[in-house]
Amino acid sequence: MRNNLFFLLALCILIGACNKAKPDLKAEEAAIRKLDSTWAAQAKNGADVEKIVSYWSDDAVVLAPGQPELKGKEALRKFVEDSKAIPGFSINWRANDIQFSPDGQVAYLSGQNLMTMKNGEGTLVSVPGRGYTIWRKQADGGWKCVVDIWNNQ
Repeated sequence: MRNNLFFLLALCILIGACNKAKPDLKAEEAAIRKLDSTWAAQAKNGADVEKIVSYWSDDAVVLAPGQPELKGKEALRKFVEDSKAIPGFSINWRANDIQFSPDGQVAYLSGQNLMTMKNGEGTLVSVPGRGYTIWRKQADGGWKCVVDIWNNQ
């Protein structure tokens, strides 16, 4: 009798582990869109460096046009500081499409961006681009950008 009870308990645990609830991808998409648009607004409005950098994961990689690969928060912090020091610099972006991995733990965003800065004559120049970001769900249920890549159009 005791063995049957143990077997039944083990079976219930196994079935429970196999029947993981599927993530609510509509809710996850809304959360990521809100994060991404808040991040874009903060970058555009010149939020402090730490706030801007906080959206990337500690192991994030950024591939900016014509620049070497940047890895990790220190490199990203310097990148944001250097960008903010460029006369007339601003950046804005908007995600269009969001796709998820089958388990809902990774999201892929595509969109457009617009970078503005002063050229050598002091005239503001805007450069449109398109990019992809990859976001990973964190242990606390939040999302962080792990790959950020764009090019100029």
